[in-house]
Amino acid sequence: MATRCLASLPLISASSAGKACAASRAHPSPSTAASRRVHTRCLSVAGGEQQLITAQEPAQEPDYGIVSIHHVGILCENLERSMSFYKDLLGLKVNPARPTDKLPYRGAWLWVGSEMIHLMELPNPDPLTGRPDHGGRDRHTCIAIKDVLKLKEIFDKAGISYTLSKSGRPAIFARDPDGNALEFTQV
Repeated sequence: MATRCLASLPLISASSAGKACAASRAHPSPSTAASRRVHTRCLSVAGGEQQLITAQEPAQEPDYGIVSIHHVGILCENLERSMSFYKDLLGLKVNPARPTDKLPYRGAWLWVGSEMIHLMELPNPDPLTGRPDHGGRDRHTCIAIKDVLKLKEIFDKAGISYTLSKSGRPAIFARDPDGNALEFTQV
């Protein structure tokens, strides 16, 4: 059974709900074999104390078995320029097992942990102007990293514009050469 905290209840703030429900998310059980899903709701009760309430409902998981995100497709205008950013600046490694000559456009597959980014040299239908300054308020890809301060130094040295997380957590937002928003969050 999977345990999930629903922090959108009007009786409690999202930040308080997150703290109260952290324990319920710490050790979720695999849900692929579960026939029911447990939902944990955090409610505020008299005296300011919080109470966890669980309820079971039929599982709504697809029977084909979602495992993880395999890759994220990112459009680029110039593959070499994007490779300079993703491979040379960020240090992502090319996945040589992925074919680059089987599609009708140029591209590259780059490892991000056990998942990948698929750079695709194709026209971008999204406007490049009028996008939010802070990438966290735009469509973005989030990459987990070990040290935000080290990446900030790399961006400073390379002259890459960025913003820090508005919530104060260790995260930095930047845009690639094509304006695609990226979040790097410290884990």
